[in-house]
Amino acid sequence: MSIITQRGNLAEIVVAKLAERMDSGLYAPGEKIPSSAQLCEEFGVSRTVIREALTSLKVAGRVMARQGAGVYVTEKDAKTLNFEISRIDDIRSAMQILELRLGVEMQSVALAAQRRTPEALAEIARAFDYIENLDTSDAEIEARADFEFHLAIAKATRNPHFPRFLVAVMGEINFDLVLKHRQSGRSYNAYLKKINKEHAAILAAITQGDPKAAKQALAAHLEESLSRYRLMLDEPAGSEADD
Repeated sequence: MSIITQRGNLAEIVVAKLAERMDSGLYAPGEKIPSSAQLCEEFGVSRTVIREALTSLKVAGRVMARQGAGVYVTEKDAKTLNFEISRIDDIRSAMQILELRLGVEMQSVALAAQRRTPEALAEIARAFDYIENLDTSDAEIEARADFEFHLAIAKATRNPHFPRFLVAVMGEINFDLVLKHRQSGRSYNAYLKKINKEHAAILAAITQGDPKAAKQALAAHLEESLSRYRLMLDEPAGSEADD
């Protein structure tokens, strides 16, 4: 029987509960956490959910996998990024998170274009192909796939703080993405094609090793949503043009 009773993204809920146990000392530094099968049974969720949750915790530096031995809580002296933002549930907060994302991801995508390895490119391409072939009307599934594309880019920077930052604010980014996918306008298929085209431009620029084009493609991808939020709130544009 599932111990998860609240609504929300299941992987995020599992991440929160496991992190809570680590913070309380229930899972001590250096200690092995229960197996995926045990966690599936305890939380009443699928292996996919547990895999996503453990991946998030690994990227955040909370746990580490030891080949053939399982997953262990990271030792206390390991350096991790601690960045917390309160939950968001309105348009203004979504806009503020998007402004923050734009600043961070402009640098992330430029570094990814400069530092990408064949393996990193393959991971970004896999995330892109997954979104392009996704056949669902579930906004949360689409939003998660969208997030994984941006996370793959962050990993390609070879600076661990970029993916850790995105994972740290994953819940808040997910809210923005779900909102974006649910408020996609009259023609949903046309909207998805537009998003996929923007993702393709980002992937192409990174593949070509062109940081300037990568930044331009990302800006085109995120700034339209930002402008839409500002219009909804009757907010002035940012000060970028004044700099």
